[in-house]
Amino acid sequence: MATIKDIAKLAGVAQGTVSNVLNGKGNVSSEKIRRVTNAVHQLGYVHNERAALLRKGFNDSLAVIMPDSSARQYQDFYSGFKNYAQSHGFTVTRHLTHENTPLSEEEALIEAKTLQAKGIACISVAAGTPHESSIYKKDLDVSDMVFIEHKPSFGGDFIGFNYEEAGKRMGRRASDRGYTSVCLLTGNLCFSNEAGFYRGFMETAGKTGCQVTHIQTDPFRKYQNIMQISADSMPQAFFISNYGFAESVKDICCAFYDIREGLDIYTVSPVFTMPENDFTKYEMNYRQLGKVAAEALIKKTGEEREGFGQRLLESSGFRNWYSNIIVPKEPKTLNVITLDSPEAYIMKSFSHLYTKKSGIDVNICIFSYDEIYEAFNLLNASSNYDVLRLDVTWLSWFAQKLLMPLTDIDPDIENSFDDFLEGTPERYARVHEKIYALPSTPSVQILYYRKDLFESPIYKRMYFEQFRTELVPPRTFDEFNRIAAFFTREINPSSPVEYGATVTMGSTGVAGSEYLARLFSHQENLYDSNGEIRLDSEISLQSLRELTEIKRYTQPDYCGWWTDTAKNFASGNFAMSILYSNYAGPFLDNTSNVVGNIGYTMMPGANPVIGGGSLGVSKYSSQPENALSFIRWMCSEPISSAAALLGSTSPCRKTYENYEVMNNFPWMSLSKKCFPLTKGNRIPQLAGLPFDERKFLNILGMAVKDTYSSVSTPEEALRNAQEQFERYFKHRF
Repeated sequence: MATIKDIAKLAGVAQGTVSNVLNGKGNVSSEKIRRVTNAVHQLGYVHNERAALLRKGFNDSLAVIMPDSSARQYQDFYSGFKNYAQSHGFTVTRHLTHENTPLSEEEALIEAKTLQAKGIACISVAAGTPHESSIYKKDLDVSDMVFIEHKPSFGGDFIGFNYEEAGKRMGRRASDRGYTSVCLLTGNLCFSNEAGFYRGFMETAGKTGCQVTHIQTDPFRKYQNIMQISADSMPQAFFISNYGFAESVKDICCAFYDIREGLDIYTVSPVFTMPENDFTKYEMNYRQLGKVAAEALIKKTGEEREGFGQRLLESSGFRNWYSNIIVPKEPKTLNVITLDSPEAYIMKSFSHLYTKKSGIDVNICIFSYDEIYEAFNLLNASSNYDVLRLDVTWLSWFAQKLLMPLTDIDPDIENSFDDFLEGTPERYARVHEKIYALPSTPSVQILYYRKDLFESPIYKRMYFEQFRTELVPPRTFDEFNRIAAFFTREINPSSPVEYGATVTMGSTGVAGSEYLARLFSHQENLYDSNGEIRLDSEISLQSLRELTEIKRYTQPDYCGWWTDTAKNFASGNFAMSILYSNYAGPFLDNTSNVVGNIGYTMMPGANPVIGGGSLGVSKYSSQPENALSFIRWMCSEPISSAAALLGSTSPCRKTYENYEVMNNFPWMSLSKKCFPLTKGNRIPQLAGLPFDERKFLNILGMAVKDTYSSVSTPEEALRNAQEQFERYFKHRF
């Protein structure tokens, strides 16, 4: 097995230099880093993280003790815990309690303590049982521990869900459905969550005269215990405290009793982002539980080292996949017109669920960027479209012309705004104080970068040697261009990628959007402090020069649309990419070469351009109630979260607490922060006038393309743009 001494000898450097390189320390030249790295690969050296932790002593590592189980809730918990801890600089070790025995928990606890973990999160199999005192003796220090789900009897810090409330909600369902015979299936009532669920259920359903058969089981005897119920005594419904038990009930009922329909199964469940119809689920966000546990443990083991007692998280409850759906007596087809985008095809797929529940066929009509603008201009009383998907930047221009105020259909529509992200109703719903649409797919420009390149010791050192500053994601477009040049192979032959950055320069509208990213890094809005719009100002010129400079650091062929940009970055041949968040799905395709190495950060200047769109009801629709029903359904949390998991975006706050979504698309946490920050207004809001975004971007985009193609100088192009702008817009303000 190779040692540090072997690496030093092969690389021709001192052992201390090798140690510094392996641990990311010291002022080591890029050449020596390269030699050490090559030697490490050549010798097949593997850095022993566990040994390093032991040598280091008290460290920034956290431990999780949990059952050795494939149960979805435990996997969700660990994923949420690990993601949060690692994002805050902690390593995480997992210690499994095999076969859920107290002895294995004691062994796991000793192992975590031996590794000197700074804090321990424990899903205990002993807490509350007779074996608890033999493991957690009076002299055992639990100040560095947080207990999860199973509350210890000795009062240690505890985080979990309110299972008693879940039991009550389940009991009410049993009562509301009028069941006379049900089975209550729980785990060991020694555990606080199981006891709470049992207590809550019996307090409600048990007092209604309903016959309740209670079965107590565990993961190892669940099939035998469930088989206590015979076909002759089969209850009308099962109410179950554990999703894994629910799956077992379904399997037994199908295999042994041939019951495939007509049996109602209600179960406590982790959050399911995609629709699943086998059970009625009372959902608890275990990924969020993991995140909260890691956050609490980091604080608890910090400088203050204070405990917090008991904390119960809010459950997601019975999430309704079919909320707001109206079932009309005589269904008519709804016609929806939408832009060609990832979410358009997701909407098309999901519309089948709406049809299944409502009986209303939904016809999704997908148009290109240019086609849909012309279609909107031609819309009139003879048009058959009911729902319009409007780009957020077109809302000002088309809302009063094409859309029916939603308050005319539902005067209480504003009550649904509490479900949406901060900053979205103002931009995606309201126009001149009236509500014309609901935010459906809000997106924002984000700067993506190759994390492996930015964190590479070699390239970090090379960049420092060349520019005497640290290689970090750029905060200005001057820095952006400098980094792009550094990672362009034609300029820097040592670059591991061919191009430093992508650029999207297809139509004039797209080119204008790329330019506005630069402009809004220098000024908040399109207009200046005097309320004037000057497309030929010094800041405008600087922004255009910053954009045209990038031509030297990107591929020579035009990239026409953001889907193409996403594919280019996913190819692995670019160091950075500016992209709207709803187009980033291809980064994670099976052909992507950047999976696992995607970094993301706020746009330079921290004033990103927003994108995406809203759904509104056509003023010419003959069925506005059905149209609004579909819009509200599409914008509801379960549907929006499922769409986000498939690569779209979501307007709903709760989606951004869904760790299945956030784990797949972690940059959504950044986009959530962007909406309240972004400015970018075209004209002062007090003007109260519509703004023709398409015409504006055509004027601006033409100036950008003329300059980018070397047809005009920046000064000439922007002077011409200002003249056109004044001819078309000035008399409208």
